[in-house]
Amino acid sequence: MSFLDLIAALGRQWMVSIAGLLATAALVWGAAAAEPPVYTARALVLLVPSEQVVGKGGNPFLALGGLDLPARVVVAYYESDSAKAQFTSGSPDAEYVVAIEESTRGPVIAVDVTDETPQRALETLDQLTSSIPVELRRLQEEVDAPENAIVSTLVLAKDEQAEADTSGTVRMLIAAAGVGLVGTIVGAVATDGMRRSRLRRRRPVTGPPVLTPPASKTPDSGPPWNNPAPDSRDRRRDDTPARAATAEPW
Repeated sequence: MSFLDLIAALGRQWMVSIAGLLATAALVWGAAAAEPPVYTARALVLLVPSEQVVGKGGNPFLALGGLDLPARVVVAYYESDSAKAQFTSGSPDAEYVVAIEESTRGPVIAVDVTDETPQRALETLDQLTSSIPVELRRLQEEVDAPENAIVSTLVLAKDEQAEADTSGTVRMLIAAAGVGLVGTIVGAVATDGMRRSRLRRRRPVTGPPVLTPPASKTPDSGPPWNNPAPDSRDRRRDDTPARAATAEPW
């Protein structure tokens, strides 16, 4: 079916087309309600080496080597089920990811939070960011690390405003609109095809005209004076013996 035939079918079945468009609008609205935009916030936390490693008057940024392992220990803790249950208890819809920031070579921990409202996203981000130095110190104290060897943290960056993420909503809207439009086109074309099929069945079948040969006619014999009596000669032949029998003998 060509594009023009498709447009013609949609025009003929305009009631089906309108109903399909209304159903598509309802699907789009339902998709937008089912998948609203979410809000994200992000923070970067740097692990700072201990006083023992830096030394008196040293620069902590020049002694960041060797802190990759403590950073991964912290990340592993925040990815545990117990930690997730603890830090998302205030907002059941909150989700977070604590991971090593791969774009840097230093011991930088990235905290990404997603929630349904910007306020909750920022609250969860603050809670996680402030808990990282506490949990890092607790983990070190559990292994009896000396005070001058305790690794600390430094917040490099933290979002003050959450950003809206509409990627999931857009995907749902596109999917809903695609399903609705395809259903509308298929319904209109199918209805138009069935209607045209019924019309063809109701229409009387007319074949090619039957040619009847003309009736044979007796050839015209012309005017009567041109046609002598058909039996005049025969009558003369038949009368000859009779005249001969009645003639007188010489």
